[in-house]
Amino acid sequence: MMTTKNNESISDQTKLIHEMEINDTFKILETKMTGLPEQDIDSRREKYGWNEIQTQDRRSRAKMFSEQFLNPITYVLLAAGILSLLVGKLTNFIVIVAIVLINGIIGFIQEVKAENALDSLKSMTAPEATILRDCGNVLHCTQFRIKAREIVPGDIIYLEAGDKIPADARLFEVANLQVDEALLTGESLPVRKITTPVLSGASVADRKNLVFSGTTVVSGRGKAIVYAIGMKTQVGKIAELINQTKEMKSPLEKRVSSLSKKLGVIAFFASALTFILGIIRGFDILDMLIFASATLVSSIPSGLPATITITLAIGVSRMVKRNAIIRKLNAIDSLGAVTTIVSDKTGTLTQNQMTVKHIFVDNTDIEVGGVGYIPIGDFTVDGEIISITQHSTLPLILQNMALSNDAILRQHELENDEFVWEIVGDPTEGALLVAALKAQFNKQELIGEYPRIDEIPFESANKYMLTIHKNDANSLLIVKGAPEVIMQVSKSITVDGQKIAFDDKLKDQIEQKAEYYASEGYRVLGIAYHEESNSNITTDDLKTKFESRELETIFMGLIAIIDPPREEVKEAILRAHNAGIKVIMATGDHKLTASSIGKDIGILTPKFTAMDGKEIDSTSESEFIEKLDTNRVFARVSPEHKYRIVNGLKSKGEIVAMTGDGANDAPALKTADVGVAMGITGTDVTKDAASMILTDDNFASIVNAVEEGRVVYENIKKGIKFLLTTNMGEVITILVSMLLINSEALIFTPIMILWVNLVTDGSLTVALAAEPRENDVMLRPPKKPEDSLIDRSIIANILLVASVMAAGVIFIFNVYAKDDSIVRKETLSFTVLAVLQIFNAIASRSNRESIFKIGFRNNRMILFGLIASFGLQILAVHLSFFNLILETTPLLFIDWVVILGIGSTILIVEEVRKYFLRRKEKLVLMK
Repeated sequence: MMTTKNNESISDQTKLIHEMEINDTFKILETKMTGLPEQDIDSRREKYGWNEIQTQDRRSRAKMFSEQFLNPITYVLLAAGILSLLVGKLTNFIVIVAIVLINGIIGFIQEVKAENALDSLKSMTAPEATILRDCGNVLHCTQFRIKAREIVPGDIIYLEAGDKIPADARLFEVANLQVDEALLTGESLPVRKITTPVLSGASVADRKNLVFSGTTVVSGRGKAIVYAIGMKTQVGKIAELINQTKEMKSPLEKRVSSLSKKLGVIAFFASALTFILGIIRGFDILDMLIFASATLVSSIPSGLPATITITLAIGVSRMVKRNAIIRKLNAIDSLGAVTTIVSDKTGTLTQNQMTVKHIFVDNTDIEVGGVGYIPIGDFTVDGEIISITQHSTLPLILQNMALSNDAILRQHELENDEFVWEIVGDPTEGALLVAALKAQFNKQELIGEYPRIDEIPFESANKYMLTIHKNDANSLLIVKGAPEVIMQVSKSITVDGQKIAFDDKLKDQIEQKAEYYASEGYRVLGIAYHEESNSNITTDDLKTKFESRELETIFMGLIAIIDPPREEVKEAILRAHNAGIKVIMATGDHKLTASSIGKDIGILTPKFTAMDGKEIDSTSESEFIEKLDTNRVFARVSPEHKYRIVNGLKSKGEIVAMTGDGANDAPALKTADVGVAMGITGTDVTKDAASMILTDDNFASIVNAVEEGRVVYENIKKGIKFLLTTNMGEVITILVSMLLINSEALIFTPIMILWVNLVTDGSLTVALAAEPRENDVMLRPPKKPEDSLIDRSIIANILLVASVMAAGVIFIFNVYAKDDSIVRKETLSFTVLAVLQIFNAIASRSNRESIFKIGFRNNRMILFGLIASFGLQILAVHLSFFNLILETTPLLFIDWVVILGIGSTILIVEEVRKYFLRRKEKLVLMK
């Protein structure tokens, strides 16, 4: 970790560095084109520090482990354990401490696994850089590589295609330099860099004479002077904002905390009442202290921490299989409560693969099929597949798209022996290259026939790229760029193989078509050519005549390119909407492009609108919050805009999931209830800020994660209902027996109560945690943050089942075994309570569906849990070792028949309740 240095002076001086002339930049940074003298490096490093980003310190393993025990229920359990120890019941104390430790270990293991998975995804940003130092003569200098962390302000860095930029720097030399700044600005297209000053007030995205740490060179080369390193870079400022942002409690943490406090009060009240009633009945004070401590444990759902931790852990495992890594267990619950997803566009909603979808030639709109960079696809007109030769100009335009191209298409092998296609170079040129390959026009073969001998790189001022190719007979000039520019330089146009004059009427038609494509969100290029015999013209003459508009350039057509939506995104958004979840797009792209994609995938419907960054800036906070109800697409947004969007949504009571990949997304990710980072394209800063990481960078995986979050929430509720029902049944049984049963003995021994709570319940709770999703889980509205884990209907259900349990236990103690020995009566009561809990676990698998419809095939763990619980209870009754510890006695076969009959009453009562609940729901729907 770097030591923070005081470099405010240089920071203040370079705030407007993009406005300065290059000579002034060298002067302020006290450097020159030959680089810094080596003797200056140490003093600069002492002043400015190392070129490193400070992120929040990772929690130590010891702290991570200790935090597993910081919850109210654990405190109450430990208090009960200490009380047991004080009254001499060491066994009770050991059992309670053991369950607390097991809960903590499970949670610790899951968090460590999540951190390890994150570490495996992380990659070092710009580990090395090419620089120039201690050079006396710029004409004879050599480049050399150093670790990026060693760079200091004033260093001269070299940039080439594929380089990750190591620091913020001012360019002073460029050659067709293009930089992908999507991770910082959100803009999906590469930025063409310049060296001249930029006007005052330009945004970060418009400072084209600067390069920024963490961004990537797509093509070309350049030289630049470093003016900011570490925390003073644009990425560093974002990291600083992250470190200042406080993490919020998840809805589950809030609900569990509230429930725990209430249960704690009830537990101590029930325990105190049991003690008082026992004293009134004449039982020994010491015996009642022991029994009251056991009652305290029975009053608290001691398996609740384990239930939550195990259910979350199972959710984590399921989500890994669905391409999501959870860094913090409680993020799963927050996902289940999400009401709004704010998503970036590029690579998340779209494929991040620019693709040619339309070619307009011969007055015909030709659609190009295929997916992404895979060079396979048909050419169609009105849905009918055509031959390339059907349109005489189409082969020519495809050939020239491949020839005038600097991109490279290659296959990349994945770890699973599969291959993916990827583009090296400008994504737009990659799209042209892939489209040409779909028609079998191979760039390398074409270059062999028509080698490139000269070029004019694309410049934002000219808005075109020109290449000149020559073979033994002819020279070929190809120019592509903005349609309006290409039309201006073209004097002719090819239509059905005929060269005709490019008059105003034809230009208007082409212009209207270009505008139509643009309105649909496409990036539109025009392309033209000129070819003639080498004997008639030289290369220099070609360039000169073209620039002076004397050359008869022939317009071929328009090319419409788009970054297409992922195929599964539209369905995922529909699922989100059906689940009551709003989906908002926040992107750095243009408003037209963003709106078009938004309409295509179902985010932007007629009742919603789009707005851009300028409109956001001109809107007051109160007006902006109101507009969040009607806007679903936000274009040209900055990091501050995204941060404002998330905060505005949260102020309206929304539970927000924010997705993104770039450092610009990190502050909003951390502020959101669920920050979702991209595992493939995401930066380290972003991953550190997120609570969940997608391994496939796919929006559909976010919706899948929300579904799993809802399943986790429902399973936690099932587990809590099961635990509260059994514990409430025990409390009611104990209190009623103290009031109504005239016996010299207690209905259970203290160790029996602990056995049922800490042993029998455990395997059943795990089984409920593994319940699969119910069919309607994504057709329900999101849970509100203020909703309790147990509502009135659940409380009524708990009291009903608990009363049935209490009645069953009291019946067997006071009626069936009325004249039996105390040990036999306690054993029967103890066993019927355990069996009632087993049947209660079966009934708790769904709040509304019949167990006979659910079956047992979709959750094998419930079978294992039932067998384990029933088997343990048989051992507790019939094994002499347990007879001694638990003070039990073996039972008869007829006893087991009666016990199973009483236990099944739970299932009967619940099946009847569920039947009437389903009938009521059906009647409501019919009305």
